[in-house]
Amino acid sequence: MCHSKGFSLVELIVTMAVAFTTIPLAVSAGQSMLTSNRLTTSANRIFEDLYRARSEAILRNTRVTLRKTGTHWEDGWIMFEDDNNNARLDPGEALLQARAALTPGVTLRGNRPVRQYISYLGTGLSQKTTGALQAGTLMLCDQTARNQPEHARAVILAASGRPRISRDTRELGKRRCLY
Repeated sequence: MCHSKGFSLVELIVTMAVAFTTIPLAVSAGQSMLTSNRLTTSANRIFEDLYRARSEAILRNTRVTLRKTGTHWEDGWIMFEDDNNNARLDPGEALLQARAALTPGVTLRGNRPVRQYISYLGTGLSQKTTGALQAGTLMLCDQTARNQPEHARAVILAASGRPRISRDTRELGKRRCLY
């Protein structure tokens, strides 16, 4: 009695067809998960720094500002005591933190009220240098997943100064990624 120890040509072709069909699906799912994790990590970085800036302003009872260091927020940002209320780090003002650029491919853009800086008073309220309350949205998007709301996050700054992260696709549909 002879026992075969291998695959027939038909079995091999069927196996390869199934593999070639399922591999792209697995790769796509993995890519989607990586994109989601990259955006979540970036959203958490800015969210934590907004909370820290607010806490530092309350603790020190002075204005603390977060300001982007480059053309866009994704280039990095700094946190500092803003003694003269101009939203710029000047000589003699304490630098509290500096953040490096976000992961390449991730954009972080603010709408008009938070495009350049976010500033907190000693009371914990966010306020522009003009005296107006500061509320706005920072949009995190992945450049490889354009126009896909499930691959976007919004860090929303309330007029009270409290930030929150949204990944609600209905809410994000009202906002758009800015590249």
